[in-house]
Amino acid sequence: MPRVGIGPVRPGMTRDEARVALVAEPTPFSKAGLDASRADAFHAFGFQVFYTAEGLVDYIELSAGPHIEATLNGMAVFATPAEQVVAAVAALSPFDSSDPELGYSYVFPELDLAFWRPVLPESPDDPEGRYFATVGVGSEGYFRPRG
Repeated sequence: MPRVGIGPVRPGMTRDEARVALVAEPTPFSKAGLDASRADAFHAFGFQVFYTAEGLVDYIELSAGPHIEATLNGMAVFATPAEQVVAAVAALSPFDSSDPELGYSYVFPELDLAFWRPVLPESPDDPEGRYFATVGVGSEGYFRPRG
């Protein structure tokens, strides 16, 4: 849920609080230039938590998988066509239309919410890329320029 978190993990929690909340063994890892002290993976990397330099939850990301279900306002994010997800969320707040990966990713800065898929469908009948592969929730202002 935007600004609320994903499952029991909330932006602003400490790393220890997030680890306890998930009741699973974390796997620290590196991603996007962050060292392993700034990211934990849970549930076979299906649930990832990224931390600030101060050790607070900054971004939470879920990946589609057989044991992962993400819902937003009652909508099954990974089982609803991407265009429908975007339309439903865009009714609440606009996405960043200047995103250089638009189509693959949709970022809703006012909601600190993002969706991503690795490919785009090549035709209306193409099943590839029809659904999002990840959803992420950031701390307040996560997608706004930081100084």
